[in-house]
Amino acid sequence: MNDSGIMRSGKIISFIAGIIITVTAGGQSTLVPRALSGMSGVESAHNRTFTESSLYGYINGGAELYLEYGFDTLIVTEMTVEGNDLKIEVYRMKDPEAAFGIFSVSRFRCNTGEQLTEHFCRSAYQLQFCKGPYYISIINDTGSEADQKRSAALAALMIENITEPSFDPSEFYAEGIDKETMRGAVLVRGPLGIYNGIPSLSDRLGDADGFSALMIRTGQDTVASLLFNSEKSAEHFIRTGKFINGPKTITIGCDSTVSVISPRHIIITF
Repeated sequence: MNDSGIMRSGKIISFIAGIIITVTAGGQSTLVPRALSGMSGVESAHNRTFTESSLYGYINGGAELYLEYGFDTLIVTEMTVEGNDLKIEVYRMKDPEAAFGIFSVSRFRCNTGEQLTEHFCRSAYQLQFCKGPYYISIINDTGSEADQKRSAALAALMIENITEPSFDPSEFYAEGIDKETMRGAVLVRGPLGIYNGIPSLSDRLGDADGFSALMIRTGQDTVASLLFNSEKSAEHFIRTGKFINGPKTITIGCDSTVSVISPRHIIITF
C-alpha cells in the first residue's frame, strides 16, 4: 500500500475509532454514526443503526438468535474505498457473555495469524472478534492482502478503544480453559443458540431456558457447563430431564453424566 493509501486508511480508522468511543461512552438509543463526508479515497459511505425492534429489517430470520442472547444495538457502516467495498458491523450486546456467545456461533474456518485480542477470528473475506459487550464483523469484497490489512488495522484500533473487559470463562470452568480449547468453545443461551452452535445436542438439552451453557471439547467428549438464572430453573431442568435427584453425579445414559456443582451450576458430559 502506498503512502496516500496508508493516509486514507488512517482517516477511515480514525472515523471508526470515533464510532467506538461514542458507543462506549454514550447511550446506544441516541447514537448516530459520524458521516464520512469529505474523506479522501472514500467514494461512498452509508451508516445505519438498528435497535431490537428494527433488527429484523437487517438480518430478518437471524434476528431471533441475537435477541435470544441479549441484543442492544447494531451500527452498520458500508463504504467503498478505492473501488473496494468494506462493511463494518458493530453489535452491542447486553453483556460480554452475550457478545462471546454470538461470536462463538458465528466464527467459521478461522485462519492462523496474529490474534489481536483474546476472542478473534480472521479469514480472507471476514474478520470477527468480541471484546466487552461488542461483537464486531468486518467484511471485505476482494479477500486481497490489502483489504485484509485494512480490516486488521480497523480491528486493532477498535480493540484498543473498547475498555470493557472481555468474557471470562472461569465462572463456567473454575480450573480454567486453555487457548486452544477456547478456539472451539461455544456459548449458548437458549434453543436457537444450541441449534446454531452444536445442533447435535438440540435433542439432548431440549427446549430448556433460563441458563447459559459454555460447551467445550475434551478428547472425544463434549462438556457443557450450565449456569442457571435461579435454583428453580435448575431444579426444573433436572426434573423435566428425568434425572435422579440426590447424588452429586448422576448417570443419564451409557455415554452421559451430570455433575451438580452447586444449586445453579450443572456440568453435563456427553
